[in-house]
Amino acid sequence: MRQEGFADLEGQPYPNLIPSKPELKKVIDNFSQNGFGAWIVGGAVRDSLLGQKPAEFDLCTNATPTEMKNIFENTIPTGEKYGTITIKSGEEFFEATTLRTEMDYGDGRRPEIVEWGGSLAVDLSRRDFTINSMAYDLENKVLYDPYNGVTDLKNGVLRAVGDAHERLAEDGLRILRAYRFMDRGERGVWIPDFSLSSALIDNRSMISLISVERIWSEFTRIILGQNASIVLKRMNDDGVLFSILQEPIDIEIAKKISTISLDLEARLALLMSDISNQKVKHILTRLKVSNFTLNRCSLLHSIIGISPKVEDTRVYRKVISVDVNAHFELNHALGFETSGIEKALEYQAEITPLIDGNWLMERTNLQPGKKLGKLKDWLFRIQIERGYTEIEQMEAALCSIPWNIGDGNEWPKVEWP
Repeated sequence: MRQEGFADLEGQPYPNLIPSKPELKKVIDNFSQNGFGAWIVGGAVRDSLLGQKPAEFDLCTNATPTEMKNIFENTIPTGEKYGTITIKSGEEFFEATTLRTEMDYGDGRRPEIVEWGGSLAVDLSRRDFTINSMAYDLENKVLYDPYNGVTDLKNGVLRAVGDAHERLAEDGLRILRAYRFMDRGERGVWIPDFSLSSALIDNRSMISLISVERIWSEFTRIILGQNASIVLKRMNDDGVLFSILQEPIDIEIAKKISTISLDLEARLALLMSDISNQKVKHILTRLKVSNFTLNRCSLLHSIIGISPKVEDTRVYRKVISVDVNAHFELNHALGFETSGIEKALEYQAEITPLIDGNWLMERTNLQPGKKLGKLKDWLFRIQIERGYTEIEQMEAALCSIPWNIGDGNEWPKVEWP
């Protein structure tokens, strides 16, 4: 029970707040056996107090990054400059960060100067919100809560540690973290107190100082929140949403986001459905999203309000494939026609051509090239449209179309719309 002496603030007994995990206990015991203190902090403490099972465990310690690398065999310098080392124990990973006493944020983006400290009290005083400013001593079953985070959890209140303006001014990302923490899933939306509410508006210009990668990381989590509609409306009212997208959003549309699945690209497409597709691509490119997200969001955005005609439903199903459900949700949420989409769900999405180039060359004497490829595409479309499953049907289809006329540029393709 040596590490209790390292805590320089009053704690309270809290037995079994976090059930001991073998690998977690092994890591904390190793700190203690080498003369260091280590406490569980952040989301694991917060989630445990809410009766939820923590997904991961972060630690703070008075050991420096160099000392951590010396006492643990398997470490990763995740953010060594800022005091964070990832410790691998068995098959599990734990992020451990050295207690910090001073941080100079300079331009409000990331701290330029970080000084290691030995004070748990000072370290907790520099954290963002009271619900994140708690630490738990697993070895001695003691909870440290100097800013009444437990009370705020019980009351559903989001409050900054100390002066809200000062906390947000240190790091602009805390603005987005505040909106993310407002969404408590099934527990609803937690309202920031007056001081934090004012600071969010007064400091919103700091978002321009944050790297787009950090903005995108937080924004995606907000978009995928269970109460995203409510949180996004508040962000819009506070002028923060415009700071991120740099385009005005129809908030009546944004209110519908929580009515569709937790689908990032679909929710983004819905949020920006009142913006041109070209601008959507520009916004996503500026935010440096993945190519997958850019392309899928752009596709879903481009087909909002469109529904396949009866004769196109089979081709539509093949082209849109797994995104049919997302397309249905988008059209339904915005009050557009969905009957064609529902009809398309009766058909298969996974269809392979019944014929290949060799089969086609034998019957047409065409040589490999664009015309052969375009004819193959045309026949594949016919196969899909008519639901053909036999090679004899493709023989008949080939005989029924004027493939020997023209160069094929105007021939039908497997495309929709």
